[in-house]
Amino acid sequence: MRKSGLVFWLPFLLIAMAVGSGGAVSKQTGPASVLGGLLPSEVLGWTAESKDAVYDAETIFDYIDGAGEVYRAYNMKALVSRRFHKTGGPDIIADLFDMGSAADAFGVFSHDLDGDDWHLGQDSLYKGGLLTIWKGRYYAALYAEDETAESKAALREMGRRLAEAIRETGIKPDLLGALPPGYDNPGRVRFLHSPVILNYHYSLARENILGLDERTDAVLSRADDKSVLIVVRYPDEARAGSALRTFRAALMPGTEAGRAFRAADGTWTMAAARAAVVAFVLRAVSAEAAVDIAAAAIERVK
Repeated sequence: MRKSGLVFWLPFLLIAMAVGSGGAVSKQTGPASVLGGLLPSEVLGWTAESKDAVYDAETIFDYIDGAGEVYRAYNMKALVSRRFHKTGGPDIIADLFDMGSAADAFGVFSHDLDGDDWHLGQDSLYKGGLLTIWKGRYYAALYAEDETAESKAALREMGRRLAEAIRETGIKPDLLGALPPGYDNPGRVRFLHSPVILNYHYSLARENILGLDERTDAVLSRADDKSVLIVVRYPDEARAGSALRTFRAALMPGTEAGRAFRAADGTWTMAAARAAVVAFVLRAVSAEAAVDIAAAAIERVK
């Protein structure tokens, strides 16, 4: 059994043990070769095993079950997993992904935003032995099987070296610019494509009423008052119009266009569109607030 560094603090996706290491190879080629070259071979007395494990979007399920869907939802291209050992210390596992784009690397990072910022790469978080880093098109999860002062120091040094080795940088998805003040707190913003990821962070509906898929980009955020804003960019205006109509039929029945809907719990729901982008507002404190939030998001779309 090979333990994985791919740990998410998610009730139905949490996996701390991988099943086997069938992807292990001694000679890496293609994207795996690039990934392997970015990782160190020794850090503060922790030494890498002789073989890395290499996976793609299909074979990732040989490494982790369940949580593999998270990475597939962000279009992962390749993963190299390297285990480090030090006598008397806990093993450390370094999992480095090529996500294909900076947007999707950021998206995976935004999936779990709990932890302390270690100021590595373009974004990083540390919690309970797990260090995650985003830089360019790469996402890394570095995990110590037991948290000690020494393993924590090794993770910091490993993360620093990895971030320095990655020469490229990327930009966050431009759709984040649609989030108005109050919804732009970096600790609450998620970027996604998949209805499964959306429903993990906000349980909207059993059906995919927003019409999300690999061709859509979406951002989700909450304000201090617990209201929720979802902004989706569709491939074209026809898809956007279809999603708007489906959402209104499901959650705003009988409501006139341009008006908010009062939900059973007393909060307000609203949706507004501009070209191929739709802003969905849920749990707003008033009808006026719902309308204003949707309008502000649409006006900010570039």
